[in-house]
Amino acid sequence: MSTCAIFVSTRRFAGLLITVLLCLAMSGCHNHPVRHLGSDVGLIKADATTRQEALSLLGDPDSTRKVSATTEEWMYQEEDKSLLQQAPVVGGAFSAKGVKTVVLTLKGDIVTEVRYGDYCKGELDWKKDCKWQKIDQKAGTEAETKIETKTGK
Repeated sequence: MSTCAIFVSTRRFAGLLITVLLCLAMSGCHNHPVRHLGSDVGLIKADATTRQEALSLLGDPDSTRKVSATTEEWMYQEEDKSLLQQAPVVGGAFSAKGVKTVVLTLKGDIVTEVRYGDYCKGELDWKKDCKWQKIDQKAGTEAETKIETKTGK
């Protein structure tokens, strides 16, 4: 066998080995079912979809809340991942573009209300800043003090 033939067969073997390893690596990336809230929520109809149908379409909810004896809410959340965040090895170093949420209200075994929200990164940060509440509370206390002083109480 000539040197050229050995080089070609080694090169083919290396190419085949790399292809097989890439296929194995990529197949390991998707080991859980993928949920697309933006499109899946369109399949749920208020006053028509049952509890079982909602479970089969969206899966188990991320959180639940009992509103009353016959009413409960299911909440689903999904990060809106950026292209860089989807990268297999370095994706964890990047943050999401936003969050998608779905809230289902169930009365008995029927979905009565469906709410969908798509929030950009930082859009809900105002909830962390509660300084305005403290200012309003102080203003309310001072106003009450002034009223009590005027009335002599």
